[in-house]
Amino acid sequence: MANTWSKIMSRAPFLRRLAIVFADELRLKIITELYMREMSPKLFFEEFGGGSIARVDRHFKRLSTHHWLRLIRRESGGSRRGATEHFYRAPELAVFDNETWALLPYSMRVAINCRTFNQLAERVRDALQAGTLDARPDSHLTWTPLLLDQLGWERVIAAIDALFESLFEEQADAKLRIFNSREEPILATVALVGFESPAGPPGRLEDPTTPRLVEVEDSAVPLSLRLAKVFADPVCLRIVAELNLREMSASQFHAEFGGASIEGIRRRFKMLAEIDWLMKTGEKTGGRRRGATENFYRATGPAVFGGDIWADLPASLKSTFSWRTFEQLSDQIKEAIEAGTFEARPDDHFTWSLLRLDQQGWEKVIAAVDELFAFLFEEQKSAKRRIADSGEKPIKMTVALAAFESPQDSVKAP
Repeated sequence: MANTWSKIMSRAPFLRRLAIVFADELRLKIITELYMREMSPKLFFEEFGGGSIARVDRHFKRLSTHHWLRLIRRESGGSRRGATEHFYRAPELAVFDNETWALLPYSMRVAINCRTFNQLAERVRDALQAGTLDARPDSHLTWTPLLLDQLGWERVIAAIDALFESLFEEQADAKLRIFNSREEPILATVALVGFESPAGPPGRLEDPTTPRLVEVEDSAVPLSLRLAKVFADPVCLRIVAELNLREMSASQFHAEFGGASIEGIRRRFKMLAEIDWLMKTGEKTGGRRRGATENFYRATGPAVFGGDIWADLPASLKSTFSWRTFEQLSDQIKEAIEAGTFEARPDDHFTWSLLRLDQQGWEKVIAAVDELFAFLFEEQKSAKRRIADSGEKPIKMTVALAAFESPQDSVKAP
């Protein structure tokens, strides 16, 4: 436990910096868009909204202060009427490195990945409705069950991670080519997923080390803000991590881990319950409590997503092969969440990326996705031979790969 705490403290500055971005959904949108291209607050507001230009400008300045945005250039004259327009780029995305991801409590990793999946489902639905999902004959949308040994798992995850990193290098190259050729960019969605599936029939695992979460409906508090509140305070992160594993009261946590005064710990428990990371599960009186009531809590997990994501999809589109493939993937993820394997391994992978590519960039990305797809089956063959020799228990893994054209229409921010 002491080692875990030291790791949390070592990543605390990075988590606090992430908290700046996650404090508002609009900031996440700004970082995502400005990683792909330079924009001014005015241009961002015209394309994506955000309440008002003044509100967007405040977020730009806040992100710039914490080095999430870099001022690229200034322009004046023309329609600006004496004003100066500032253009920014985001030098990096607000993403978790493997070390930080491994330190996040299980319930947070599940919540983040559930939201990631819901966002991906919206991208698939929008592309299906717009007719872009299967518009290109070389689009890719598959999910694949695999049986691997530990080495096979590590090799597959390493290949997925490497492809994820290469996507943004290809986007940077495509940007230079588009600048010179003036080619109309292709808006592409690329999704890379790799997680452990339950080895047996559906049902939660009985492993005592598997986190037990209290399921709650969608919180009224946006997930990004809920994350920001915890990222800003390492003690809150520790509380959520511990209550993933067992029921505890504030006084129990204070006695075992400290971290602040007993009143400070109680305030944190209350705040975490208010933003739906904890739920009260019981209370006790009497004994050493001397008339006081001791409240007990457990960490919460998201309600497993369902058909609401595609409820408004026409029946003609629901019958397509691509949508049925995606529905099958959602069933695999739901089963893994219910069994407790979905985020059991901190080195799994669950990302989707929106890229602006030229035709050459599209072809290179598709070739890389197809190459990874072929690699999966070769690695499964190698793992099967190793398992036969070693007797190692196989790991059931699900890998999903997607690369398709997305519609160009922007969604306005509130």
